Order: sequence, then C-alpha cells, then structure tokens
Amino acid sequence: MNYSKADTHIHTSYSDGNNSPEDIVETAAGRLDVIAITDHNRIKGAFKAKEYALKNSFLEVDVIIGEEISTKNGHVIGLFLEKKIIPGKTAQETIDEIHSQGGLAIAPHPYYPVSYAEKGYPTIRKLLPTLDFDAVEVINNSSTFSIFSNAAASLANVSIGLPPVGVSDAHMSNFIGKGYTAFYGKTALDLKLQIKEKKTTAHFSHYSFKEFKINTFQSIRSLYFYFYGGKAGRNDAA
Repeated sequence: MNYSKADTHIHTSYSDGNNSPEDIVETAAGRLDVIAITDHNRIKGAFKAKEYALKNSFLEVDVIIGEEISTKNGHVIGLFLEKKIIPGKTAQETIDEIHSQGGLAIAPHPYYPVSYAEKGYPTIRKLLPTLDFDAVEVINNSSTFSIFSNAAASLANVSIGLPPVGVSDAHMSNFIGKGYTAFYGKTALDLKLQIKEKKTTAHFSHYSFKEFKINTFQSIRSLYFYFYGGKAGRNDAA
C-alpha cells in the first residue's frame, strides 16, 4: 500500500474560515489525499466540499464530512458524519452521537490554552483519559506557538494510548496540510481503518516568518468569532 496524507481539521467560510469549500478542495489537490471539513457546529460546507470533489474526481481528494462541535466540556471533532450533531451537550453525549452515526470522535487541541468549556464543567483535557475518543490530535499546527500544547498532548497520550492524528486546523487555504496524518492506503476509508488499528502517525511543517504573521492575525480573528460572533450561530441548522 502507498503512504498517504490526511488533514482532518479544516474550516471554511461556512464558519470562521476564509475560503469556500471549493477553494479548499482545489488547494488540497496535490498536497493531500484525504481532508475533512470540520466547521464549527455546521456541516453544509463539508457536504459542498464533498460534492465538488466528487464532480472533479481528477483532483484526487477524498473528502470526509466532519464537524467541530461545541460541548459543555469543550470542542469535539466528529468525522464520517451523516448528519449534523447538535451542540451544547456533554462531551460524552456528543461522542455517543458520533458513534451512533458510525463516525469517529477525535479530541482536538486538548491542551490549547483556551479550553472552550462552559463554566462549571470539567475540560476535555481533564476528562481525556475517561472519554471514549477514537483518536487525539497530538499535532494541531494552528500556529507557531502550538508546539507547546502539542508537546503536552503527546506526553499525556503516552499513558492514554489513543491513535495520534496530525492536523492543520487551517482557517486559510494556504495553511492546509501544515499538520497532517500519515497512513497507508489512499482513501478516507483506509484512513478510518488505520485510525482504528492505531497505525497512524502525526507530522507538521514549519511556518515561515510571513506565514507566522498571517496566521497570528487569523488566530485572533478565530478567537473573536468564537467569543463574540459564533455564539449566536452555534445552533444553526446547517
């Protein structure tokens, strides 16, 4: 089997990303074999991307329907979804819903300085050893400073033993693939099986100084969206 690359945490303009689903697929072509669109509490962008990839099969990008779901304990990534997961439940309830659809539940950026947990609820970080996650992001290359939170996640996972994944958490198309998961095979289904068999490895690419400046601005924009612009839209139908 061939060695392939996947980036399973990407945002589009359907949440706080800058680029359309179609742009994301175009950019991924030649860089990655599999991507997942994981907009905040929305899946319409993921379906748009998958439809575009299927219509333009020559691009050779396999798209996974995903969602980054806001739970009482923090964010949870659902992959291989059939329908939207409603936000606002506990992490374990959300994980159970993902599994009921035959999907995979991923712990995203568990040691990121902002936990995204609701007041009075334990964070994903604290619950990580007890929750039924299928994998954990040990590489979330959303910024240059992620090296510290990634190191903490990798260290914690030594004892937990979840399959590792690497992602970009890209909100701009030029950062797609800055973090990625290596697996054997070619398709999204191959990736799913490799995660279940704990055979994935996580990797990242360094930021140039120019990329660092752009990414820092985007990170601030994303945090603003979450704390001020995103709350009103967290229960959107799509």
